[in-house]
Formats: sequence, C-alpha cells, structure tokens
Amino acid sequence: MLWARARLARRLRKAGVPPPPAPYTVDAWCEAIGRVRGRPLHVRGERLGAEHPPGLLVRLDGADYIIIDAALPTLGRAQTVLHEVAHLVLDHDGDALHADVDAALEAEAELAADLLYQQMAQAAGSTAEPCTRQVAALSRVPWRLWSSRRWTDLRADWHVTQLWMTLRAGMPDAKIISTSTGEQLPVEVGGRHHRHRRVIEVHDALRLLRPWCSGQVHDSAERRALRYRLDSAAVAAVAEAATVAVALRRRQAALPLADDSPFVAAPLDVTDVRAEARRLARMSRALHDSPLVAAEVDCWVPVIASADTSEASPPATLARGLPVMPLPDSATRPGRPARAV
Repeated sequence: MLWARARLARRLRKAGVPPPPAPYTVDAWCEAIGRVRGRPLHVRGERLGAEHPPGLLVRLDGADYIIIDAALPTLGRAQTVLHEVAHLVLDHDGDALHADVDAALEAEAELAADLLYQQMAQAAGSTAEPCTRQVAALSRVPWRLWSSRRWTDLRADWHVTQLWMTLRAGMPDAKIISTSTGEQLPVEVGGRHHRHRRVIEVHDALRLLRPWCSGQVHDSAERRALRYRLDSAAVAAVAEAATVAVALRRRQAALPLADDSPFVAAPLDVTDVRAEARRLARMSRALHDSPLVAAEVDCWVPVIASADTSEASPPATLARGLPVMPLPDSATRPGRPARAV
C-alpha cells in the first residue's frame, strides 16, 4: 500500500498537477489545474439524486466540468471534486456516470483523491496531519493534556467506525471500493489515514440514505432533546441520529421515500477532519445509546405485529442499542395501516 501511494503521487506530479494555491480550496485548485492544462475546469453544484454518483466529470470541447451534488457536506464535496480531478488528470476512461469504469480505476481515483486532499490540507496548515510546527507546539503541551486529547481522538475514531458498521449492516448493498485492493469491501480499517477515510465512507453511506431522511423526524427529535435541556451539540447529535435511525428502518422495510426536504448535514471546514470525526462520534453514541433516539424510532416507524401471529417472532432490532419491540394493532397511528416491518 505504501509503494502504491508513492507511485501514484509520482504519477500525479508527472501529470502536471500544480501545488494548491491560496485560499487552499478545491475550487481555487481546479482553476489552477485548468490553467496548467490549457482547458478551463469548472465546478458546478446541482441536485443529484442518490441513484447518481456524487460527482460527474463532463468533458466538452472547450472546457471540463465537474458536477457535484449540492447537498454534500463540505468535506465530502472536497473529496468528490478531487476524485473527479484524479479521473481527469490520470486520463481514466469511462462515461460520466462511472457505469463502465473499472473498479481498479475507481480505487486509484479514490486513493489519488486522498493524496490530493492531504496535499491541500498540509498546504493550508491543517490539523489533519501533524506538521513540524504542530509537533513543536505539542512538545510544550503538558503530558496529561496531550494524553487526554489523544484518548479523545481514539474514542471518537472508535465511535465513527461503529457508526459505519451500523450503516453498513443496515444497507448491505452500500459498498465501497477499497483503496488497497480495488475490490468491493464492506469496510476498510487501518492505516495512518484511517480517520479521514472513515469519515468519507460515513458521508458516502449517509448520502445513499438521504432519500429516506425526513425533516419532520429531525425537527421532532430536536424538540424532544430540547425538552430535556441538552446542550446544543447533544441536541444536534440526537436530531441527526434519530433522522438516520428512522431512515434506516424505512429503507430496510422498503417504505416510501420521505416527502419533505432531504436531510443535509451541517457544513464544516474542509480541512477539519478531527472536528467532523468528533461530530460523527456524538451522533454515533446517540444512535446506539440514547433513549430519545429509540423513542423517535418507536414514534415514527413502529414495528407492527403481522397478521400471521401463529408463530412468535423475536423482537426486531434496528441496530445495536436500538431495540424496537412489536406494538399491538391498537398502537398504530390513525389512518395508518398495520404492516410488518
């Protein structure tokens, strides 16, 4: 894997990818890449459904265009743009919808996007990867404080991984392309860039789940959390976790898509992977442990006993920590037919 990263970094340099210019955003970098290539490279945001890739590369006679799902969070948007940039500068074949792109090329483009993101983050002085200045600053931090921060990061990484495993268990068809082997895998763990990769994979899974996410569920969970006087971060975590939990159940049961506005994650600084990992970790803890989230699941997608009750069935489970027991027919909402979920 280390040699593969080194070879790909060398290919990107030979392809003439310029260093990321200030203000160290993907849009500014795409403009610089377009000038070096002699063909303008434009980034456009559009409303793309979950049935489409999060990004499309369209080559026209006079310019190249990268079409990005406008609902992507900032970090996911940057990764997707860089993925399409990799397809462009590495001269990958395939159509805009990636329908005929080889899995190995997709893995190469994703690994190249990781390398490009790290280059941009380092140029911007990001905390995503320690630099010499940060190492020197850490040497002056008391050991107890440094150890506490390190332990907080490790716990956050563990909860983010648990969130990914829950999303993967609820969506068996949602697979990623391994940047190590080019094959479809349920999860890829390990490596020094594990945090960035896991955050991106969670974003990809949440995007596939978005059509079932409901703004009404989000608002209901937010009001419930406010009644318990939780702080703003906890309220946001409960609301997002409940939205995801209910959406998972709706998707598993093949219920209709949500008819209100799709749920969109709050945008964050493109270089702040640590902050995004901690936000996702809070959502993961709420998803698995919060009784408020379980209450929202019971409210919005109750498990109704099927018409055939001759054989007892075990309690249904959404995910670890979220048991949902079958409810009697009298507990259904008025006007809502009983059905097995």
